[in-house]
Amino acid sequence: MRRFRKSSALWGAASLLAVAATTSRARADVTLFDKDGWSFRTTGLVAAHYQMLWGDNDPQTTGILIGGKILPVGAEDPRDQTITLSRVRSGFIGTQIGFGVGRQISPSVRIDSLLSISMYDISSNRGQSLPKAVDYREAWAAVNTPYGTFKFGRMLSIFGSASTPVVLIAYRYGVGNPCIASQSTIACASTGAGPIYPGFDAQMRYISPRLGGFELQFAVSDPVVGPGYQISPMPRFDGELNFEQSFGPTNKIRIIGQGLTEKVKRIDMGNEIVGNVWGGMGSALLDVSGLSIGGGGWTGSGIGTRSIMEADDAANPLGYDVTHGTYELRQFRGFFGNVAYDYHGTALAVGGGTTFVRPTADDADETKMNTSSILKQSTEYHVVFTQKFDALVLIAEYMHWKSQWHWGEVQNLNFGGVGANFVW
Repeated sequence: MRRFRKSSALWGAASLLAVAATTSRARADVTLFDKDGWSFRTTGLVAAHYQMLWGDNDPQTTGILIGGKILPVGAEDPRDQTITLSRVRSGFIGTQIGFGVGRQISPSVRIDSLLSISMYDISSNRGQSLPKAVDYREAWAAVNTPYGTFKFGRMLSIFGSASTPVVLIAYRYGVGNPCIASQSTIACASTGAGPIYPGFDAQMRYISPRLGGFELQFAVSDPVVGPGYQISPMPRFDGELNFEQSFGPTNKIRIIGQGLTEKVKRIDMGNEIVGNVWGGMGSALLDVSGLSIGGGGWTGSGIGTRSIMEADDAANPLGYDVTHGTYELRQFRGFFGNVAYDYHGTALAVGGGTTFVRPTADDADETKMNTSSILKQSTEYHVVFTQKFDALVLIAEYMHWKSQWHWGEVQNLNFGGVGANFVW
């Protein structure tokens, strides 16, 4: 559902999260060439999902709703303020293809790379002469040595990716919520009600060797700025410490801790206003003989419910308060979880999540002393059924979503669908 401007929505869910974060769970690369130290591989997914959306339109209010809006873009019925809409979409992962080139420099040093190309959706763009909605999602190279890996280029960022494997327990083949109701866009799954979307940023990252099950990652990334904060004196810094331990061929435990810090500035009437964006996230996952359980939580300042410095409306951003000219960063926290059981390719997953928004000291909350009603909480739960037939995956799903604002506005939405995926 939601909370993106149109430009943000087009990249708003991870078309290659499965490639970037959980490759072994979602697909297997196909190697086309491997000779004289050079290799070439491909990975991809083609999908189509029928989805029915029904429920409440964005609430009617005397003020301005900030955060949580579904942006129906004309799909609502003004007579009873409801939405009923059928679409065919390409899914959370999205129709995409990736190519990788590898080079073995020495017995202990290897370079790998990935270029991934994603289509925003398959539901529109019928004209043959129109620009096609294509996104070069990732373009990176990684130098692998016994002392660690140096990875550089555009890739999935660290902070927020701890929720990725938890989301993929249910939604690596599904749709979930569609970010924007009536437009062509990759779906957002359950991102926004607990899970955070990490985004794809230009960065330089060091990944340590795994020692005793522990791995350390540190990245210097392109900073994220909002319409109100355009000065970025320093890059963004992301870090992760994770632990992974296998118990036999099918049993594994993973624990992930992540952090983010970024400083942004603006000049207002000759005065310098500094925003210190920060976030912390933790998650844990357990795989035992077909049973997968995952969950986690996070908190932060200036983050948003979906992404860093979230501003679906430039005049009324969610990540920070502009109503009094203070640009104070809002506080956020979220929780998410999924559980699934996979029996020989037949899988059933259930899960849910919630995100809380705390207004700043200057924001109007229940007192209605201003013209803006800030999102208070978004909560969702879902049921997903998946059936695999080799590289063909069929899926059926249902999601219920509820959003509440600080003036008491409430919106309930339902998403149901069936789909097919071909993965390699």
